[in-house]
Amino acid sequence: MTMAAHLTPPPQAPAVPPRQEVPLFPPIRPGGGGRHRLRQAVRHRPGMLVAGLLAAAAALSAGPLRLGPPPPATIAPVVGQNNAAHCPGGPASPG
Repeated sequence: MTMAAHLTPPPQAPAVPPRQEVPLFPPIRPGGGGRHRLRQAVRHRPGMLVAGLLAAAAALSAGPLRLGPPPPATIAPVVGQNNAAHCPGGPASPG
Protein backbone atom coordinates (compact mmCIF):
# COMPACT_ATOMS: atom_id res chain seq x y z
CA MET A 1 0.00 0.00 0.00
CA THR A 2 1.41 3.32 -1.02
CA MET A 3 0.95 6.70 0.51
CA ALA A 4 -0.44 8.16 -2.71
CA ALA A 5 -3.45 5.86 -2.54
CA HIS A 6 -4.68 7.43 0.71
CA LEU A 7 -4.39 11.05 -0.37
CA THR A 8 -7.54 12.59 -1.75
CA PRO A 9 -7.88 16.18 -2.86
CA PRO A 10 -9.57 18.45 -0.29
CA PRO A 11 -13.17 19.41 -1.00
CA GLN A 12 -13.67 22.72 -2.74
CA ALA A 13 -14.52 25.53 -0.32
CA PRO A 14 -17.00 28.18 -1.39
CA ALA A 15 -15.30 31.26 -2.82
CA VAL A 16 -17.45 33.63 -0.74
CA PRO A 17 -18.72 32.90 2.78
CA PRO A 18 -22.50 32.80 3.21
CA ARG A 19 -24.17 36.11 3.98
CA GLN A 20 -25.58 36.88 7.40
CA GLU A 21 -28.63 38.99 7.97
CA VAL A 22 -27.99 42.32 9.69
CA PRO A 23 -30.84 43.55 11.89
CA LEU A 24 -32.36 46.91 11.07
CA PHE A 25 -31.53 49.73 13.47
CA PRO A 26 -33.25 53.07 13.74
CA PRO A 27 -31.27 55.89 12.11
CA ILE A 28 -28.91 57.89 14.31
CA ARG A 29 -29.94 61.52 14.51
CA PRO A 30 -27.08 64.00 14.31
CA GLY A 31 -26.67 66.56 17.07
CA GLY A 32 -28.54 65.09 19.98
CA GLY A 33 -29.55 68.46 21.44
CA GLY A 34 -26.27 69.11 23.23
CA ARG A 35 -26.83 72.83 23.73
CA HIS A 36 -30.41 72.29 24.83
CA ARG A 37 -29.33 69.63 27.33
CA LEU A 38 -26.60 71.90 28.72
CA ARG A 39 -29.01 74.78 29.23
CA GLN A 40 -31.51 72.45 30.87
CA ALA A 41 -28.86 71.05 33.22
CA VAL A 42 -27.70 74.54 34.24
CA ARG A 43 -31.27 75.63 34.83
CA HIS A 44 -32.24 72.61 36.93
CA ARG A 45 -28.95 72.05 38.77
CA PRO A 46 -27.04 75.35 39.08
CA GLY A 47 -25.11 74.07 42.12
CA MET A 48 -23.39 71.42 40.02
CA LEU A 49 -22.12 74.07 37.60
CA VAL A 50 -20.81 76.21 40.45
CA ALA A 51 -19.11 73.20 42.04
CA GLY A 52 -17.46 72.29 38.74
CA LEU A 53 -16.23 75.84 38.18
CA LEU A 54 -14.84 76.00 41.72
CA ALA A 55 -13.05 72.68 41.25
CA ALA A 56 -11.53 73.87 37.97
CA ALA A 57 -10.40 77.15 39.54
CA ALA A 58 -8.83 75.31 42.48
CA ALA A 59 -7.00 72.92 40.15
CA LEU A 60 -5.65 75.77 38.04
CA SER A 61 -4.54 77.80 41.05
CA ALA A 62 -2.78 74.79 42.62
CA GLY A 63 -0.03 74.94 40.01
CA PRO A 64 1.35 72.38 37.59
CA LEU A 65 0.22 68.78 37.83
CA ARG A 66 3.76 67.48 38.26
CA LEU A 67 6.97 69.21 39.11
CA GLY A 68 9.52 69.37 36.38
CA PRO A 69 13.07 70.59 36.42
CA PRO A 70 13.46 74.20 37.53
CA PRO A 71 13.78 76.78 34.78
CA PRO A 72 17.35 77.58 33.78
CA ALA A 73 18.83 80.36 35.87
CA THR A 74 19.93 83.42 34.00
CA ILE A 75 23.11 84.66 35.62
CA ALA A 76 24.61 87.86 34.29
CA PRO A 77 28.38 87.59 33.88
CA VAL A 78 30.34 89.76 36.24
CA VAL A 79 32.95 91.95 34.61
CA GLY A 80 36.47 90.97 35.61
CA GLN A 81 35.52 87.50 36.88
CA ASN A 82 36.95 84.37 35.30
CA ASN A 83 33.79 82.53 34.23
CA ALA A 84 35.70 79.46 33.02
CA ALA A 85 36.36 78.41 36.62
CA HIS A 86 32.62 78.14 37.25
CA CYS A 87 31.88 75.88 34.29
CA PRO A 88 31.95 72.17 35.16
CA GLY A 89 33.62 71.23 31.88
CA GLY A 90 35.84 74.29 31.54
CA PRO A 91 39.56 74.43 32.19
CA ALA A 92 40.53 74.95 35.80
CA SER A 93 42.42 78.18 36.12
CA PRO A 94 43.37 80.16 39.20
CA GLY A 95 40.77 82.79 39.80
